[in-house]
Amino acid sequence: MTEPLDRDLTQSKGRIRPLMLLPNFMTLGAVCVGLTSVRFALDGRVDLAVIALVLAMILDGLDGRVARALNSTSRIGKELDTLADFFNFGIAPGLIVHLALFSESTRVDFTWVAIMVVAACCAYRLARFNAHDDAEIAKTFEGVPAPTLALLTLLPVYLHLLEVEMVTEVPGLVSAYLIFCGFLAVSQVPTVSLKSFKIPSAYMFIVVPLMITHMASLLIYPWETLTVMSVVYLLCMPVFAYRHQSLDA
Repeated sequence: MTEPLDRDLTQSKGRIRPLMLLPNFMTLGAVCVGLTSVRFALDGRVDLAVIALVLAMILDGLDGRVARALNSTSRIGKELDTLADFFNFGIAPGLIVHLALFSESTRVDFTWVAIMVVAACCAYRLARFNAHDDAEIAKTFEGVPAPTLALLTLLPVYLHLLEVEMVTEVPGLVSAYLIFCGFLAVSQVPTVSLKSFKIPSAYMFIVVPLMITHMASLLIYPWETLTVMSVVYLLCMPVFAYRHQSLDA
């Protein structure tokens, strides 16, 4: 027996408006891109694997906005987005890290345990996120969002692509970093929510050139840019948490 569709996706006669399904197709497309990133990693094409996963992050950021713009948000879309996020940002990054850095190891070591910790923490983080009402998470997140978790998890891979061989020589350090990322995902540390992040129009003359520069650097120097993005995010977390605590005091 099929599950009934939400009323906001149907017309009065029960017909589905095709445009309303666009966000769901984007989410499914993100899953396909995430699965393709793992395929690239299996083939040893780590650079393409990272690029594909970054594309999946972009699709994840767009599908919700498209759904709100089309007024086609639904329970099915929310659950589908959660499942897609778990694979793309909980499972795929860890597999890419393993295949890129430690695929020659034939034993189950602490690094693989750390990868499992990241996946488990991502699952718990998504479940906790869905359990909250939208009004409770309108302004802040608790813990690192799933796409950002994937961005941070892949930091050792960025360094590997930059030919920093230390990441393969000290697997214990990589394992500790991955567990730290998992901790950030399930922690109650307040992090900024891009859904409520608004830029005053008076500063747009500065923001627009910076965004263009950032996109250009991401295309020309992808690994350097992704590394800087990850490090800057980690450094800014304590600042935002302190500011959030000061505002609540």
